[in-house]
Amino acid sequence: MPDPGPVVPPGPAAPPDEPPSLTGIWVANDGGAYFLRQIGDALWWAGLSSGLMHPGLQFCNVFHGSVTDSAVTGQWSDVPRGAASGRGTLTLRPAGDNQLLRVGESGGFGGSVWRRTSRSTWPVVVIDQAFAMTLKNVVGNGDIYEKTTLADNLEPLQNSVSVFANIARDAGDLNAPPVTVGYPRAFYPRQLFTYSDFICLNQPSFFGAGDQPDGDVTFWFLTETGQITDRQPAFFAGLEQQRRDEIEHKLAGQIEGEILMFGRSADCGDNGADTADPLFPGWAERTVGSSVLFNGRPIDVVVPSNSGSPASPPNFLTEMSFGDPVRVTGALVFDTGHDDGKLEIHPVYSVDKITATFSGDLSGAWADDAGNTYYLRHDLTDNSVWYAAISPLGYGAFGQVFRGTFYPRQVVAGAAAVPPGTGPPPIQPQDAVTGEFAALGFGYGGAPPSELTGSRIGDTGAVTFGLGRTALAGRDVPMLSTGEFRLMKLYDA
Repeated sequence: MPDPGPVVPPGPAAPPDEPPSLTGIWVANDGGAYFLRQIGDALWWAGLSSGLMHPGLQFCNVFHGSVTDSAVTGQWSDVPRGAASGRGTLTLRPAGDNQLLRVGESGGFGGSVWRRTSRSTWPVVVIDQAFAMTLKNVVGNGDIYEKTTLADNLEPLQNSVSVFANIARDAGDLNAPPVTVGYPRAFYPRQLFTYSDFICLNQPSFFGAGDQPDGDVTFWFLTETGQITDRQPAFFAGLEQQRRDEIEHKLAGQIEGEILMFGRSADCGDNGADTADPLFPGWAERTVGSSVLFNGRPIDVVVPSNSGSPASPPNFLTEMSFGDPVRVTGALVFDTGHDDGKLEIHPVYSVDKITATFSGDLSGAWADDAGNTYYLRHDLTDNSVWYAAISPLGYGAFGQVFRGTFYPRQVVAGAAAVPPGTGPPPIQPQDAVTGEFAALGFGYGGAPPSELTGSRIGDTGAVTFGLGRTALAGRDVPMLSTGEFRLMKLYDA
């Protein structure tokens, strides 16, 4: 009888299949997109309402919870990118690998069904392609009526930059106001502005035609160049040294910001021109999330009447004064229509007027040095702190979420007695925010390298921020810092 050889004991049973990770993009029946990241049994998300260029203006929430085989439980909070301000708890139940159902909530959370999707709706702008398609309402020569595109006059340098600056006078017209608008039909109320009006304005049959401006809203500013050279290494990324030298030279002077009225490719007479999606945000766009932002809200430009009387409602044309500190975000270009190749941010995607105060409430919009915005909520009832960080339009598709606690400075009137044998009480941080953050991808690759100066939006882990102050475009503002990384408050919420 042949030797059967050594008896090999049976190996351990194969472990049960682990449930699939919840990391990915989900859409909910509240109309929002939810960007989830599961790390072990912890789940983070940022949920944002729909918006073509600027998602999250109706609601923007952060969730942090734990995952088991049968449920997801945790806490959520709205943050002030959106208009909603709820906070509470959520319990979700998986229904297959690609669906989550809400089975419990507090605080009035709107969504109740989430479905996984492979398609991200996060906006990405590639300016050299979009410039070639975006029409300007400008007449050609003589009696020949031709539309030009942004590409005819603008040389793209960077898809998106963000600069701190101060509003300046137009060196070519010292009597000009801080903000001007080029739309000629001031006798029309703003609610009647349409894209067809704009793009058909220079047709020979339209009110006799004529050589009309392009409707841009313009303003001038002086940049804080030291912040760019010291803290924004990505500002010049991909540019040849000669181009960098030219940009640095022009940054020392006045820069013009130009806000498009409409940024679309449809021409006069095209079917669906008035419903075509914009390629860039514009000041007259009325679809949610398609307008330029001013302090996080859709910009409001009220054109004065023909009499020149000032507009009564608050609006962007009257909100700016010379010297005001601002953050301007948009495409960096050379305007080749000028002999010297004027440096501009054109189109402008957002403008933030820096008005932050030193109140005890940290809630508001905060900025890092690299152009990302951190929408922070501080609940004074328990000193909890939440934020959602968002990359700027045209730069990338990534974010970060945070949950933590603020520890204000304690005023000690005298030494407290310590019971024998208990040792000293634990030392709590002072004027600090401590907690955890998690980086999120919005569907187009990973977050930026964490080692880039000025940004830690790609980091995940524990963090403690110390509360202090710093100067920003000549104004003292609150600052949260950890090491060399800092967040600076732009405006209160």
